[in-house]
Order: sequence, then structure tokens, then C-alpha cells
Amino acid sequence: MIFATDFLRKRKVVLWHIVGWFILIAYEVSFIVALKVGLTLGRALCSYSLAIALFYFHAHWVLTRKNKYWLFFLIPIEIIAYYTIQTLFLYLGVDTENSGRYNFETLLIKHSYRALFFIMLSTVYWIFINALQKHRQVAKLEQERAENEQKQAELKMKLIKSQNAKLRTQIEPHFIFNTMNFIYDAVEGVSEKAGEAVLLLSEIMRYTLQKTDDDHEVPLQMELENIRNLIRINHIRTNGKLNITLEINLVDYDLNELKILPLLFTTFVENMYKHGDLTDHQAPGIVYVIAEHGELVFKTWNKKRTHMPVQGTFVGISNARERLQSFYNDRFSLSIENRVHDFLIELKTRYAHDTLLCS
Repeated sequence: MIFATDFLRKRKVVLWHIVGWFILIAYEVSFIVALKVGLTLGRALCSYSLAIALFYFHAHWVLTRKNKYWLFFLIPIEIIAYYTIQTLFLYLGVDTENSGRYNFETLLIKHSYRALFFIMLSTVYWIFINALQKHRQVAKLEQERAENEQKQAELKMKLIKSQNAKLRTQIEPHFIFNTMNFIYDAVEGVSEKAGEAVLLLSEIMRYTLQKTDDDHEVPLQMELENIRNLIRINHIRTNGKLNITLEINLVDYDLNELKILPLLFTTFVENMYKHGDLTDHQAPGIVYVIAEHGELVFKTWNKKRTHMPVQGTFVGISNARERLQSFYNDRFSLSIENRVHDFLIELKTRYAHDTLLCS
């Protein structure tokens, strides 16, 4: 198929060359006939055959030399060769009708200018062909770059999808929810807090295993509700000993239009419970969410534990960074300050929807 396409393309190019030479020769011959200048068929065939040979020799051999300084040497040789061959045609009797009409000086001027004309015509042709080839190469590279970017984007989407799918398939949803309902029914009349904790845990698991949109994001409202449930269930579990304050400043925005990767903010909040000191009621951990200047800003601050039995690996943060890089590419910034007494995270993501950028 490729060979056939290349053959047809070359055939088309040859046809255009034939048409071009036919137009040029017909144009010149029409003037010669109109001026009643004597021209034999043999003389015309020899003259134009030599001109065509000079044209392609200059374009495909002389101009292809890497060292362009050779042109100062080769062009005069081409002119001399053209003059010599044309003179031989005259003395060999090809143009017997006009053999006595020209002297040496006249022939030199005539054939030199004629050779220069075809050399310049060949140079214009060479410039055009090279420009066309470079344009095709650039277009081909652009196409390959676009195809590579599309493949990379598809791979990133598949990676995000597989990561989310792995997270959801770790536990069978129907099994866990049926079990939660059973536990809730069993403890509802015994402990109000236990019943509430079961409901909260059920909501957290439901959000964890839910399906996302086609763009793999979820409404920000759902992520914030999951954080509220996480804070509440930890408050019940520790009898109010661990303290996190959630501050949200999104008054002018629709929380169902603002979107974020599922469990992204939740990961950072879980990290606060795992590594932070949240026992100080005077300095609780803070989770702060605001939308400003076309960005969704998420911040967390918490005191660090003075004594930690095992140094944390912060795998959750590392995974969150990979997810951000895979989905948002250059549309996010993540700043982490692991200081002596406290820990601060600031995440900024640009809105993915143009309607929000204009609001």
C-alpha cells in the first residue's frame, strides 16, 4: 500500500514536470514563430534537451553540494559546457539554416545568458522543492508529536482509571454494606454513638467505592462531605480527644460544579490523624478550602507528635502526588513543609472548566 501510494505520488510529480516544460517550450516557440526567426526541428530538440539536462543537473547535483562555495566554481563550468555543446550543435550541422549568422562574440553572449536563465530557473525550483520538503517534514513531526501526546494522555487516563478501580475492588461493595447494615441494626438500640459510627463508616465506604465521572473527578461537595464524615467518626472513636477544624470559603461557587480527584483531600486529612498531634484543644488541626483567582486551594496544618514510635513513610502523600501529576500535569502545585513542630500542606489546582474560569 505504501509502495503504491509512493508510486502514484512520483507519477503525479513527473506529470507536472512534463506539463511545465510543455508550457515553457510552447511559450518560447510561439514568440519565435511570431518573429519569423528560423528554427529547425532538430535545432529545437537539441537545444531544449540540453536546457532540460542543465536544469536538472544544476538542481539535483550542483545545488546539493554541502559546501556552497563550490557554486562559484561549478556555475562557470556549467555555462562554458552549455556554450561549448551549443556551438558543437551549430558546427555539426544541426542548425544549417542559421550557421553563418553568428560570430564568436554573439554566440558567447547568447548561450551564456541562456545558460544563466536555466540555472536561475533551476535554483528557484530547488528552493521551492526544499521548502516543500521541510514543510512536509515539519508537518510529519507535528503529527507524530500530536499522536505521541495523545497516546501519553490515554496512558495517563488508563493509569488513573486502574488506580481507582484497584481501590474500589479491594472489598466487595455488597458484602461490606450488608455487613454494615447488620451491625447498625445490632447496635442501634444499645449505643447511639456506635450506631452513628456505623452509619458514618458506611458512607465513607460508599464514597470510596463509588463510580466517578468520565473525567475521573467527583464534585467537590462529595469530597468535603467525606472529610466531614471522617472527622466525625474519629471524634466519636476517640471520645472527642482528637480535634480538627474544617474551614470552607466557597460562598460564590457551586460545589457540584467544582470538581476534584476522589479521595485526594481525604488522603491528606487521614495523614493528619496518622502522624499529627491533634490532642491540643487550643491548637487543633486545620483543614482549609477556598476558591480564588481561578484556583481551588486546599491547606492543612497540624502540630507534630513529639514522640513517634515509627517514622512515617508518607506513602499516602507520595501516591497523591503521582495522581496529581498524572491527571493535572502542570495545572497544580503542591507545597509540603515538614517543620520541627508542625506540618503544613498547600495544594492548588486550576479549575478544569472554562465556565468556572470566567466566573
